Amino acid sequence: MLFRLARSRLFGYAAFCLATGFVRGGAADGEIRFNRDIRPILSANCFVCHGPDKNNRKAKLRLDDREVALDRKAMVPGHPEKSELVARILTEDEDDQMPPPESHKRLTPAQKGLLQRWIAEGAAYEPHWSYIKPVRTTPPTPKNSAWVRNPIDTFILQSLEARRIEPSKEADRRSLLRRLSLDLTGLPPTVSDSESFAGQNSGPDADEAEVKALLNSPHYGERMAVPWLDVVRFADTVGYHGDQNQNVFPYRDYVINAFNQNKRFDKFTIEQIAGDLLPSPTIEEKVATGFNRLNMVTREGGAQPNEYLSKYAADRVRTVATAWLGSTMACCECHDHKFDPFKARDFYQMEAFFADIKQWGVYNDYTYTPNPDLRGFSN
Repeated sequence: MLFRLARSRLFGYAAFCLATGFVRGGAADGEIRFNRDIRPILSANCFVCHGPDKNNRKAKLRLDDREVALDRKAMVPGHPEKSELVARILTEDEDDQMPPPESHKRLTPAQKGLLQRWIAEGAAYEPHWSYIKPVRTTPPTPKNSAWVRNPIDTFILQSLEARRIEPSKEADRRSLLRRLSLDLTGLPPTVSDSESFAGQNSGPDADEAEVKALLNSPHYGERMAVPWLDVVRFADTVGYHGDQNQNVFPYRDYVINAFNQNKRFDKFTIEQIAGDLLPSPTIEEKVATGFNRLNMVTREGGAQPNEYLSKYAADRVRTVATAWLGSTMACCECHDHKFDPFKARDFYQMEAFFADIKQWGVYNDYTYTPNPDLRGFSN
């Protein structure tokens, strides 16, 4: 995937949400979806006692796990009248009622109806949406087809029409250029650029030319680098204790240049995680591996080197998971993840991939922890 597709991915996700109904209010009509309609009900009212937390689980029942729920007869697909879950949510007996009255949680009649309909339709579960492979859908056919300029518009317009909302009027050309410039470069357009763009006839050719000009601006890379540098926890100071300065700006420049060069994402990934292991690595590829050394470090007197090496390694796992998997593994440092398919074993196996990184626990040659490599080293 190319970097200049990053923005379009946001629109693609929005279209996916609209197409799959994630932004709709519920299933008053049509097919019931577990992620959209049922999971929120169970999560808010049931999972605290019948969910992934084994230390708080009651009656050995998991409603987040379909196999367990069916085995315990909580749901009998196609037969809500035979399902224990339905019996418990409908009963007036406070000893059997779910959620228990003392929990101060209450299901609305509409929620109870959804749960019954869902079981009647087969009690189908879905994994978390982030683990579902997107499927291309046929764009809908809204009534006001004249407003549509691309397939994404059809999904947006369909949602607006369902709510009887008219689309906003198109902004004037000066406003459009300002939005575009701020989005792609982080800077407002110059007065002369605004006047020139406003004087042109609106059309895809003129708009595309302006987009290309902004993409070719060196400020484009600066703008796009900001969220990436946030994710990989780039900073000019070490973070712990005295928070001394550190010179890691070459890595920042590498990221900016990668966006401006439209570097392939796979290459961008490899260079940062293991650029120094490539055949005859270049200076740029070695600089890219600065990613592995962006964690907070300490030179505090009294700090124990091995303790902090452990902190650094765990931080690296969390950051790799956030940046490249788009998911958190932080929970797994202490226990199996409650909601994602990660176990504590996975956390430390990933940590082992980076065990050969040369790093010091304490960045000073203290007498109580002599470190000849850092003799004379300061900040």
